[in-house]
Amino acid sequence: MLNRRTASFLAGSAGLAFALVTSFATGCGIVSPSLLVGTSLAGNWTFTGSSGVTLNLGFTQGAYESVSAIARLSGTSCISSSTNIQLTGSVGGDNQMTLISSPFGGTTLTLQGQVTPDGKGIAGATWSFTGGSCASLGSAKLTATNYSDIAGTYTGNFTDQSGNQLPVSALLDQTTQPDQNGQFSLSGTATFPTNGCFVQQPTITTSMVTGNSLSMTYADSGSAATLTASGTFNSAATQLTISSWSIAGGPCNGDSGTGQLTEQ
Repeated sequence: MLNRRTASFLAGSAGLAFALVTSFATGCGIVSPSLLVGTSLAGNWTFTGSSGVTLNLGFTQGAYESVSAIARLSGTSCISSSTNIQLTGSVGGDNQMTLISSPFGGTTLTLQGQVTPDGKGIAGATWSFTGGSCASLGSAKLTATNYSDIAGTYTGNFTDQSGNQLPVSALLDQTTQPDQNGQFSLSGTATFPTNGCFVQQPTITTSMVTGNSLSMTYADSGSAATLTASGTFNSAATQLTISSWSIAGGPCNGDSGTGQLTEQ
């Protein structure tokens, strides 16, 4: 058994060794990873320039400060809106975000900005396109918008082309991680209380959420009818504006119109 004096000496030696190692590592520019990690980034975002060109992007937070994302450009002819743009980078301890893309069409995209402490905003966002087919987009200041998940019960009306209003209640749940295209999907059901278009409660079979846009297809196994809807939503995901819906099959085949749903 160690006596008290020996134990005290060993403890002091261990503490000194730890201090020396820490001092040495800091002197060599090595900092504890926890000091480098900035606010995490996740979810569905858009980055829009004054020209109207928009980058829709799904973030995935990696280990420590690393961040990856998959984005698509719309509003420009320099690249197809279905081309995936792979971005990787980091959010440092100062919350400065820097992402650089893999080349696409010979172009490289650099995306930068200052992440807010809650991870819901990016101030002073900029992009820079260099080389290749999209070089003409150049550098620009951006408006960065984070879109909350579509999740909960949404009620409202679908209005057909004759002006008839159809009450709708939809239970929706959005995925928290983007797919291989940087997009999100929805699951859920819809109820049309006073409508005979469907025999059973329709369920979502396909869907897509990217930026402020959504689309979804419901199927009713009882009538073989499908309802396809698309539209936009606000950044808080409390209002869904259905710019177009249509029904194929079943007793209401060919019906179409618009709609508005509000989260309850």
